[in-house]
Amino acid sequence: MNLETKVGAFVLAGLMLLATSIFLLGDFTLESRYTIAVTFNDVANLAKDAPVKLAGVEVGRVKGLTLEHGKAKVICSIRKGVDIYKGAQISVASTGIIGSKFLAIEQGKPSAGLIEAGAEIQGVDPISLEKSMTKALGSLEEIMGQLNAKGPHGTLAENLRETVANVRELTANLNDLIATTKPNLEKTLERTDSITQKLDDLLAKTNIVMTSLATDKGTVGTLLNDPKVKEDVKQTIASAKEAASTAKDVFGRITQFRLWWNLDWRYDSALKGSRTDVGIKISPREGRYYYVGGANLGNPSDMTRQHETDYVQKNRVDALLGFEKGPFDLALGCLRSAGGLRLTITPFYQNDFGKRLSIMGQAYDFGRNRVVNARALNHPIYDAGVMVRATRWLGVGARVEDIQVVRVFATWVNVLFEDQDLAYLFGLATFGAAGTKGRSSSH
Repeated sequence: MNLETKVGAFVLAGLMLLATSIFLLGDFTLESRYTIAVTFNDVANLAKDAPVKLAGVEVGRVKGLTLEHGKAKVICSIRKGVDIYKGAQISVASTGIIGSKFLAIEQGKPSAGLIEAGAEIQGVDPISLEKSMTKALGSLEEIMGQLNAKGPHGTLAENLRETVANVRELTANLNDLIATTKPNLEKTLERTDSITQKLDDLLAKTNIVMTSLATDKGTVGTLLNDPKVKEDVKQTIASAKEAASTAKDVFGRITQFRLWWNLDWRYDSALKGSRTDVGIKISPREGRYYYVGGANLGNPSDMTRQHETDYVQKNRVDALLGFEKGPFDLALGCLRSAGGLRLTITPFYQNDFGKRLSIMGQAYDFGRNRVVNARALNHPIYDAGVMVRATRWLGVGARVEDIQVVRVFATWVNVLFEDQDLAYLFGLATFGAAGTKGRSSSH
């Protein structure tokens, strides 16, 4: 092979390599394609040669971007054989928050027909991340400005600090009360345990005596050979055994009785006033309780102010019978001096942390039909709220009252603590009632 042939072969190989490189780097293809045009108000920095994807699969490329009549027109080259149906949603998407842009096609319905080659359709404008963040920051600044705004009674932060200080003072008083009553309560429980143990011993000895009476052994057995005497003694001992069992049952109820003091404080920021509910919750046995107390007890400083938009009836009475089962607490009876019911749900009651959250809803005054401050009130009252317990005795939450008519928003603080001394007194009262019933039945 001469030199000219070698040089010619080398040049030919170089030209073929150059053509191959241009073909590959220039993204040339031998596939048959068709074009469609998509119009946008803003393409959000979409670039030429960006992928076009259908269902996450690349089916084409962006071949050009032009500006026509103030709008961006994107020319898409789609592989033939890929059908796009009318009604398809075409939008600018990205592979991440700061990732590369591409055109995403959300397929239309086949029944609508195909989009023909050369068709021009309207795309879905992308949401600008920068504009969204600017609006969000503006809204946040507006909210912070409203929170820091000073009203007739100071800023919200000052009111919250004052509320926390009042709660701390109330907590200190409750701790002093509990510390004062604890020694007496411990002594009472020790005495109850001692009485219960003595009753158990008495019942055991009674069983031994009854066993010996059933035989002729011993002095007592011999004495009871007389059928009449034997029958009288048996009846006497049986009565004593029944009385001892009754006493043991009553003393058991004394320790079973539980009683709580309940305080609900609600603050209406719109009226700049507060209302208080105070009552006693009495549980004679697990799963059942009675609640008696006062409701909507107005703050004396608030009572002197006249509010044209205050439709709440002050100084009402609550008297409820409640049932507790799993996450549900249902109470029926008198609510705010009117017939009603209350349902409290603790959805995560089996979790030590989740049981702190509870949801409350109540309805009452179903026959309401009155006019207050020139406003007709003729619908039942529906309240709803959410409570989170910080401790066993302190809960904080929010509630909406009279949802259907007035819709009052209020913050909500609940204080609930157990009074074992008063529960013991209720148990003693039960013991006295049981004794009276026994004496009446004997006559």
